[in-house]
Amino acid sequence: MNNGSIFFKKIQSIIKLSFTPFSIFSPLPIFCFTLFFISSKFSEISLNEIYMLSLGIIITLISSGASNFWNHTNDIKEDIHNKKETFLTNGTISQNEAVIISIALYSISLIFILYASYLLKRPIYLFFIVWVVITWWYSDNLFLKKITGVRLKTHYIGEIITYGIAFPAYTMSIWLIFSDSLITGLVLSVIFLCFGLAGVLLKDLKDIQGDREAGLRTLGVIFSPSKLIKTACLILMVYFSIIIIATNSYIFNCYSFLVIIPFVYLIKETFIHFQLKNWTLEIGDNKNIKAMILSTYSSLVIMGFANFF
Repeated sequence: MNNGSIFFKKIQSIIKLSFTPFSIFSPLPIFCFTLFFISSKFSEISLNEIYMLSLGIIITLISSGASNFWNHTNDIKEDIHNKKETFLTNGTISQNEAVIISIALYSISLIFILYASYLLKRPIYLFFIVWVVITWWYSDNLFLKKITGVRLKTHYIGEIITYGIAFPAYTMSIWLIFSDSLITGLVLSVIFLCFGLAGVLLKDLKDIQGDREAGLRTLGVIFSPSKLIKTACLILMVYFSIIIIATNSYIFNCYSFLVIIPFVYLIKETFIHFQLKNWTLEIGDNKNIKAMILSTYSSLVIMGFANFF
């Protein structure tokens, strides 16, 4: 294989790992579009707003890619143990190369954030730096762990702290690119805090066996799947309630009340379903768990379009 082919394969590997796993941040920046649509009106759209949207998309994709890639870089041993095939475990990219790439991605996203902060005269960088520090520490198994003795990802308290800080900080970072409304930004930060906490509870469900074998004390290891699903469902009910209250308080457009549709779907397909069986899990419950994901993703689409048009 010639040098050009090797280089192309590594670039392809970097992009794939940066966009894994699929989320509201990448590869389709649903999160960014939602915030932009809430902050803008279609009838009043301008070239400057389109430029800021482009900047927000670039920052979202690069920064979320940095976080994902850094996480994969530090999970090589666990992935090999769990026989998970990635471009890092098969040697396409070495760990040293991965560290340099991670630092580069974080640095590039920070440069864009500093540019946006200077351009808009808003303290965007303050919130973003908080996000950088907590997401780096969350995954770090190479540097900070040797200093502090703690890798946040390996303990359920660390998981909750990380998601509890990262989601609001990141929300404010991207929101302030599109709007200077601190009140709306704070409300959205609380909304996405609920989204993130529910997400981390559900995320650990698929990793229980591997985390247990690795001796980790993650949420999936410490708490039963039924407790995780019940708590995630209750948090998402709070998530929807906040959106409805904020809409009633004229923070969001009145059409945002349409989130009641996915809210009812969540209650029917997940909450009532599991409540009737005392939150015991069975093989056929997979679609009821997925209903939580479907209802929240659809709510973001509704909120975006309801406020934009």
